[in-house]
Amino acid sequence: MMFENLLAMQERGVRDRARGRSLADNPMSKPDVLPITDFQEWYAMFDAWRFGWSIEDAMAGHIDAPRHGRASPRAYTRTV
Repeated sequence: MMFENLLAMQERGVRDRARGRSLADNPMSKPDVLPITDFQEWYAMFDAWRFGWSIEDAMAGHIDAPRHGRASPRAYTRTV
C-alpha cells in the first residue's frame, strides 16, 4: 500500500469530521468494502481515516466527544 493512500484517507477523515460526520461514518466500515482480502491494508486505511477524524475533532475542541460514534449534542463549528 502506498503512503499517499493513507494520507488521502487521513485527509478524508479530517474533512468528514469538519462536515459533522461521526466515528461510525468511517468509509472503511461500510459493507461495500467487504469482503476484506488484505486485513492489514484494510485496517491501515480504517485507522488512517479515524486518526484524521480525531485530529479534526481535537482541533475543534471536542476532545470530550463520545467514543462510540455518536455525535456531540452541541453544534459543531470549525475553529481552524
